[in-house]
Amino acid sequence: METVRKTLLPLVLGARLGRAKVSKLALRTKITAKQLAFLEGAVVDEVGRHGKLLWVRAGGGGLCIRLGMTGRVTVEAKTTTALKHTHVRVPLDDGNRELRFCDPRRFGEVVPFVGDELDLERARMGPDGITIDDDGRARVRDAILKTGRSIKDALLDQRVVAGVGNIYAAEACWLASLSPTRAGSSLSASEVDALIAGIEQTLTDGVRNRGTSFSDYVDADGKRGDNAAYLHVFQREAEGCRRCGAVVERFTQGARSTFWCPGCQR
Repeated sequence: METVRKTLLPLVLGARLGRAKVSKLALRTKITAKQLAFLEGAVVDEVGRHGKLLWVRAGGGGLCIRLGMTGRVTVEAKTTTALKHTHVRVPLDDGNRELRFCDPRRFGEVVPFVGDELDLERARMGPDGITIDDDGRARVRDAILKTGRSIKDALLDQRVVAGVGNIYAAEACWLASLSPTRAGSSLSASEVDALIAGIEQTLTDGVRNRGTSFSDYVDADGKRGDNAAYLHVFQREAEGCRRCGAVVERFTQGARSTFWCPGCQR
């Protein structure tokens, strides 16, 4: 999402929003063009992000965007044919360009906010994994050490740390040499510190490599990310571990695939 924010920023900052068009198919949170009408004529003055939450602020309100599993937000010429599952289209400036949100599986969302609604939404989330500071690390450390859940499940909880998804949770556990099934409360102080460092490193690496594209993910320019080539365990089942040479395995954990190395993540 940070890659999307960075590529979206120069495309929309200072642009004047036009009248939004919304499809009849509901996203995770149902919205209508009428709900977005208050943004018509407003000028974009911020493109921000916290965890997986992206926002485009214009005047006293704006749009909150979550990609879900298959969402993408791009800026395209109006003359370009919109993808089949494009659900929201917002004209920019003279109407020759559009901000578009496409989501085949419709797990993502585009919802309006006004006033302090954005701040209230962010307050429900944990510290951002990329911009985390010492106070944030202390909050994450405390949350993990107090939970009986597996560390992978804890990392996927956006109230613990914001921005970690299935890919980066597996990678963070590998970087910390920890089994993803370990209970958070079983970790030592040094182990949880290594896990937090792993979160920061894998997210930073992901941004440097412009995100991980396996299927639907693209940035605001419509370009795929390169990070898949640099992953240590995710989607590397039956391949050799880059650290110890053992065979990477996959199993189902919480209805999601977990990839790990049984040789160095005992």
